[in-house]
Amino acid sequence: MSGTIDRIRYVKHNKVSLKADKRDESTEVLLRFFRDLEEKATGMIGFVVMNNVQDSQDSVVLTFWESKKDMDAFYQRDNKALSNLVETLEPSFEHLPERKDYQVVKFKI
Repeated sequence: MSGTIDRIRYVKHNKVSLKADKRDESTEVLLRFFRDLEEKATGMIGFVVMNNVQDSQDSVVLTFWESKKDMDAFYQRDNKALSNLVETLEPSFEHLPERKDYQVVKFKI
């Protein structure tokens, strides 16, 4: 695992605000999306899906990347898989996801 962590250079932070009682369904859709992605070459090293303990409408998804080029390419509007995911989840969103890019300085587990 340490070798994989050492390759992480970029993180995309996706903050999602969901409608009431939509988190479980949305989480399942997200997990299925990432399961399907594991078979495709995207350059993504991994991901984390986190549901806020205090706020059932708040979730965060982090995706981990070795290169900014791969991260930027994945999050382009012409990525059909991502567009389909957003379209599927859109009825569950209170607001569209907020995305931010981060460069990793140090990652240790």
